[in-house]
Amino acid sequence: MMSQDLGIKGLEVEKAKVSLEALAKMTGFPVEMIKEEIFSGQNDQEISLEELRSAMLNYIDSTMLLVGDDK
Repeated sequence: MMSQDLGIKGLEVEKAKVSLEALAKMTGFPVEMIKEEIFSGQNDQEISLEELRSAMLNYIDSTMLLVGDDK
């Protein structure tokens, strides 16, 4: 439980913001690619973990649908 180790309660973690620049450094992907591919060109520079989770699920779902269409 990483959030407990940091002394952060679950709700606080959900509302915490992460910058797209920090996300880019953690993932190794360029900020522009993250904006275009995952957030559909959204200009926000920070997102909550809840927003990130939702965007990632949408991206994975749409990618899986595209891969399934190739068969």
